[in-house]
Amino acid sequence: MIVYKGAAFHPRLLVKIKGSVFPFSCLVALPAALLSILLKSIVTTLADDAGFTALGLNDPNTVLGVAWSSVSSLLGFLVVFRTSQAYARFWEGTSAMYQMLGEWFDATSSLVAFCKRSKADKKDILV
Repeated sequence: MIVYKGAAFHPRLLVKIKGSVFPFSCLVALPAALLSILLKSIVTTLADDAGFTALGLNDPNTVLGVAWSSVSSLLGFLVVFRTSQAYARFWEGTSAMYQMLGEWFDATSSLVAFCKRSKADKKDILV
């Protein structure tokens, strides 16, 4: 557990290595940012040269449109998949909870029925 000294917020808390999410997020985000900068520079360089048309692409906007639609499709699929998994887990947990509630109800009602019709002394039943 991280123990913070004082109740005041200080910007140094954001860049702490221990207990912070920023080092991991930078580890994930920096390669993606560098790759996007590299791809943008390649597209910009090829758009001015004849090499861009040699690839069979007449317009750099075509490349960006295709890239945008494919990333959007993939992202949409992932969001729908994760949402359906979460929904299924929620209903599985809810069903298990109601099943457990029914089991506890059955056990309690059996206990009450057995104790009510018992021929033993009330003192022995309550203990």
